Order: sequence, then structure tokens, then C-alpha cells
Amino acid sequence: MKVVVIGGGSTYTPELIEGFFDIWDKVDSLEIVLMDIDENRLNIVYEFLKRMIHKVKAKIDLKKSTDLDKILPGADFIINQIRVGGNKARLLDETIPLEFNLLGQETTGPGGFANALRTIPVVYNIAKKVENYAPNSYFINFTNPSGIITEMLLNYTKVKAIGLCNVPINFQKFFADLAEVDMKEVFLDYFGLNHLSFVRRIFVRGEDRTSELLEKAKEKASDSEKKIIDYLKMFPNYYLRYYYFREEMVEELKHKPKRAEEVMKVEEDLLKLYQDPNLDTKPMELSKRGGALYSKAAVNLISHLYGLQEGFQIINVRNDGSILDLPQDSVVEIPVYVQKDRFHRYVIGGLPIEVRGLIQAVKVYERLTIEAAMEGSYKKALLALSQHPLISSLSLSEKLLNKLIEVNKGLFPELK
Repeated sequence: MKVVVIGGGSTYTPELIEGFFDIWDKVDSLEIVLMDIDENRLNIVYEFLKRMIHKVKAKIDLKKSTDLDKILPGADFIINQIRVGGNKARLLDETIPLEFNLLGQETTGPGGFANALRTIPVVYNIAKKVENYAPNSYFINFTNPSGIITEMLLNYTKVKAIGLCNVPINFQKFFADLAEVDMKEVFLDYFGLNHLSFVRRIFVRGEDRTSELLEKAKEKASDSEKKIIDYLKMFPNYYLRYYYFREEMVEELKHKPKRAEEVMKVEEDLLKLYQDPNLDTKPMELSKRGGALYSKAAVNLISHLYGLQEGFQIINVRNDGSILDLPQDSVVEIPVYVQKDRFHRYVIGGLPIEVRGLIQAVKVYERLTIEAAMEGSYKKALLALSQHPLISSLSLSEKLLNKLIEVNKGLFPELK
């Protein structure tokens, strides 16, 4: 098995590699190649990972490169975890919208839009190389906004793309802990889009225990989550608080430290730790970076696709009839039974009327955003922003878009 990690110099890569410690002895050989454009970070992370691998005596052939073309041939899996513009661009996503009294967040609302416009052209160019050098590989996308990037890949390229997020697997663990069972014994009737999803029913060993576990969940939920549960009788994705409590969240984000600044400080500290020649295990400080269970989600999916096991996993895939109220070629986040190269989608049917309009509106925004980036269309970019439920204003969108273009100079595609 050959795995290429694009963005391998990320401080979070040790979390990913740790997941492979569970499967290296189940394959004939395991080669992992880290690729990054930042050679200094790449070297630091690479040397630390070598010590981690040596510590557990895993037979993993770890390599590094700054040349993507050179390392793609022979890849079975490509993991994409880049951040175009780095955390400095993320800080813009979190601050510029607040100037317009709008939500500033890296994946949702205008911040997510800016992130998408920066990222789509770069990932598209990566995908064209994958088509050429590794056409049979699976392209696992962690890069945010994951649903939008995955939909672009599936509709504009020939790569076998799957979007992955750590939120669903954390939901599964959350309800497993409430039910006091192993995660594998929990199945979630889960539907929606990436960062806009709901748990409708919770099954434990095949038994529907939704009512009981939702009540238990409320004991650990925030006040906003409790209200959503009471009104909808479903468990909401964390990001739904930005929609249902928009005004409160805008005020909160105006006065709290920016997450991008926190992450930059954590990354600086982690890179210093990684350079300690005596460090050979994942440091506790890495938990501050976010992305809990990221490695488990990635390695579970790779194990399913490689045929080491089979089962359900909540992933971002082409709709293809699962959700009747969304286009067939749109990407949705749903449970899929993965049986090597066979995907069996869990059928959601019609969306509950209480959330149908919200999900459909965001899907229209997502599609217009993709078209704006791929076509270089100012008009579609403007319409995408004005369509988003967190903005819903053409005049405001115009002012916002012009500002985003100004501050993202050199990172946005040219919009005409």
C-alpha cells in the first residue's frame, strides 16, 4: 500500500500517522510519502515521525518530497490536507466578515466562501496531476470546506474523490459513550452536507434508542444545542449554532480570541517540540490543534477501500439518489457501506421539512461558489454570497465580495 499525504508538513500529520500503526502489519508493505511545499516544516515533521515509527517498531517506509509529480506514480491513496494561504488567510476569513457584522468562520458563511475560492483552483490542479500519474488511486479530501472541494473534484475531474470530516466519527463516539458500548455498535441515521448535518435516529446494536440518548445528550449539550434538540428532535452538527443563533454568534466572535491566532501559536509550539531529538511519541499539546479522531476516520476509510474490512462510515459522496430533495450530482454527507470498490449509500429519502429549506439554500450557495471559482465569474461569486442564509443580501454581498477580493489578492482566481 502506498499513501501520499499532500500537506504532509502539517503539525497534525503525527496524529494521522499514528492511525497507520493499527494497520501496517495487515498489509504486505506500507509506504507513506509526505509532500509539502514548505520544506522546513516538512523536514521537521518527517524526522519526528521517523522517531515515532521507530518507537513502536512499525514497518513503515516513510519518505518525503516537495515534488508531487515525482511521488504520485503507484499511489493507492492520496490524502489531501492542505490549507491555501495558511492560517494567515484563515485569520482574514475570521475577521473580515465581522467588519460587515457577519459571521467570521473558516468553513461556514463568507469565511468558508473565501477559503473555497482560494482552495478550489489549487486542488483542481493537484487533481489533474493525479489523473495523469495515479488515475486508479482514491483521493481522500480533508481540506476545508470539504464538501465543496469534494463536489468540485467529482464534477470537474476524473479522480475517485471522497470527502472526509472528523465530526461524524466524533458523533458516533459521543453516542457510544452515552450508551456505554463500543463505537462499532452504534449506527447513526445521519444526513445533510458537510458542517450542516443532523442525527435523526440513533441505533445501538440495531435497537432504536433515539429518545433516550437525545435526553442524555442534552445533559452534556450547550444551551443552543439543547434548544435545537427540543425544537427539531434531532441532534445538530456543532456548526448549526452559526445558523440558528446567528446574531449571538456574531457578537461572541467579535469579542473572543480568533481561532487562527490560537492555532498559529499552537503550531509554533508544536514545531519546537517536534525538533526535540528525544521526543518519539505524540505530545499532549497536539490535542489543542483540534481534529479529534482524525486518524481513526482516515485509516477506517482506507481499510474499507483496501478490503481489510467493510462497514458503514459517514463520508462525503455524490448523492446518487440518497437524498431526494438535492441534485443527484451534488455531494452529501451520509452513511455509506463501503465494501472495497463498492459503495452502498444509506437512503435518506426526503429531507425533513423543518430543515429542508436551509440545506437546499446552502447547497445552491455551494454550487454557485464552485462555478464562480471554476469559471472565474464575479457574477456567480456575488450570487453565491447573496444566496447564503447567513448573508441574504445582494448589496451587502457586493461590498463584502469586493473586500474579500482585495485582501485575498494573489490567492483568489481572477473574477470577471
